[in-house]
Amino acid sequence: MYAKVIIEYGNKAVDKEFTYIVPDKFKGIIKPGYRVLVPFNNRNIEGFVLSLLDKNDCDYQLKEIKEICDDKEVLNKEMLYLGNEIQKNILCSKISIFQAMLPKALKAKSNTNIGIKKDRYIKLNISYEEANKFINNCKYKGQVEIVEKLITDERILCSKLSSSINTLVKNGIVIYEYENVDRYKSHTSGKYKKLNLNKEQEDVVNSVKLDEFKTYLLYGITGSGKTEVYMELISRVLEEGKTAIMLVPEISLTPQMIGRFQNRFGDKIAALHSALSEGEKYDEWRRIARGEVSIVIG
Repeated sequence: MYAKVIIEYGNKAVDKEFTYIVPDKFKGIIKPGYRVLVPFNNRNIEGFVLSLLDKNDCDYQLKEIKEICDDKEVLNKEMLYLGNEIQKNILCSKISIFQAMLPKALKAKSNTNIGIKKDRYIKLNISYEEANKFINNCKYKGQVEIVEKLITDERILCSKLSSSINTLVKNGIVIYEYENVDRYKSHTSGKYKKLNLNKEQEDVVNSVKLDEFKTYLLYGITGSGKTEVYMELISRVLEEGKTAIMLVPEISLTPQMIGRFQNRFGDKIAALHSALSEGEKYDEWRRIARGEVSIVIG
């Protein structure tokens, strides 16, 4: 089996697909859209698999894919199709288009280390009877206090590691437990009070046909109620089991807009804009990819 891989090399995008051998250990796992590590020009570099082939039509000696970088594809079928369509209309390399679709943590790159943030907890690794016995027999106050707290609390957040915790873990009294956390925190301003649309707003909402692709221009001065129209249309979209993207003209407006949307639609909202840190963008992108949100505001 062979794979067509596209890479970004140095400061210039090499707008060409290169063929690599898929090792037996990756067969049945690798798919188009996977990010992989491949040898190129005496170094290893990351790229994206665009297609898989049963036959090789190259007249040069092929090298093997070194690693699969992720446990699933980072470019799905829709993104691969979109990248191909975009390149037909603009003067841009295909790799640049795919890179623009992804947060920095998932781009084909080198020397980037943006991981998933995790909180570390400790929890008992022994029964309550054994824990009480340990408390009665242990002469170290710090260890006793930790075990006593774990008897009443299921687990404790390890904001700082101590010698007492290390000793308890080493002796098998407690174990670590990790939980993913999102770096981006938005703040709502209160409960949303749904407003009744006036006749003009109702006419606008009813004139939009959600079952066909069409562009609409809504004109209204500041404070005329355009956002209420957008939210009502998005509400109808969500009722159909679909999702929505809301774009605002400048970053300074996003906190206010996110607050209004969260107060009405709850926490099924993600934010994506350039004021977020790379870690925050990665977390929000992962929430969207997992289908945890229904609305993206950018």
